[in-house]
Amino acid sequence: MVQFKKVNSFFQENFQVLKKIFVIIVCILLVFTFIFTLYSNYSMSKKLAKLENELQSIRPDIEKYKQDNEKISTELANFDDFKLKVLTSLAIANLKLDQYSKAVFNAADSAKGFARIDTSTGMFFLILDQVEALTDGYKLYFRIGNPQNCVYSGYNIKIRWGQKYNEQDTTISKEEWDKSLQSEDLTFQDLLIPGKWTSFDITLSSAKKEEIEYVEIKVQAERISMQKSE
Repeated sequence: MVQFKKVNSFFQENFQVLKKIFVIIVCILLVFTFIFTLYSNYSMSKKLAKLENELQSIRPDIEKYKQDNEKISTELANFDDFKLKVLTSLAIANLKLDQYSKAVFNAADSAKGFARIDTSTGMFFLILDQVEALTDGYKLYFRIGNPQNCVYSGYNIKIRWGQKYNEQDTTISKEEWDKSLQSEDLTFQDLLIPGKWTSFDITLSSAKKEEIEYVEIKVQAERISMQKSE
């Protein structure tokens, strides 16, 4: 209690002095704050000016980058167009090649025209002449024509058969249907004479009528005989 009275007495006796000291301190703080604010603003302005100068110096690079980027984007777009055209051309070419890579017949339409087949060694014509029903399956009679000016010594036949693909049937995909086809590889030793038809037949044992709605034939003749020049 005595200490408190002493402190209180001290403050009362020196109140004016303490008040002046407090005012001086506040003024010093205000001056310091003002000076610090001015310095901060000056420093910030200097940094901003430096950044602006640096930005101005790299602006040409930025513009060049934008131009290069636009050029690259245009070139990529042109490349995509070119790639699309190339892929389209390749797809069309493959379709044209695949168009004559095999002959397709429906046994019900036998003796109705001929089909063209392109192979690695030449072109042939194929006709399904007749379909004969057997007690267990069917026999298919074909003729193969050689329009080339060379003789082929024998040929290979790959036949696939099954039900005709129905695009309206959603229960089976084209890939599943293709896998469901039966197939057989056969070899014939007959000579394929230029400008002539050669007959051959294929027996499909246990085949049902609906299983010969689709008959696919591929031909390969590799042994070629040609006359020597005199």
